[in-house]
Amino acid sequence: MKLTRVLPFVLIYIAALSMPASADTAGQDEQEARKILNATGVKGGFVVHIGCGDGHLTTALCANNSYIVHGLDKDVSNIEKAREYIHSVNLYGKVTVDRLEGNQLPYINNLINLI
Repeated sequence: MKLTRVLPFVLIYIAALSMPASADTAGQDEQEARKILNATGVKGGFVVHIGCGDGHLTTALCANNSYIVHGLDKDVSNIEKAREYIHSVNLYGKVTVDRLEGNQLPYINNLINLI
């Protein structure tokens, strides 16, 4: 699926994660994830977070067992930080991250419930 041709029913949400991680930031990420999920009405399925940064918001998007979340980032150091964080909260498997290469998403059409 090309990034420039995302289906109309998919919400594109870009979050900047430049703040350092802290307990307060974790609460903000959970609050932001709730806002996103409530605004879109997505109650489960496959969620993709482009520009996953340190993985905190990516992990928060896995609100319950109804979600599988895949974070993508072009920065290798962000991917390493995100993986460390995901492992630290024991969600690896339900939440994963990979490097985004090129200008296409690495999925077949109609697989993603929320971007």
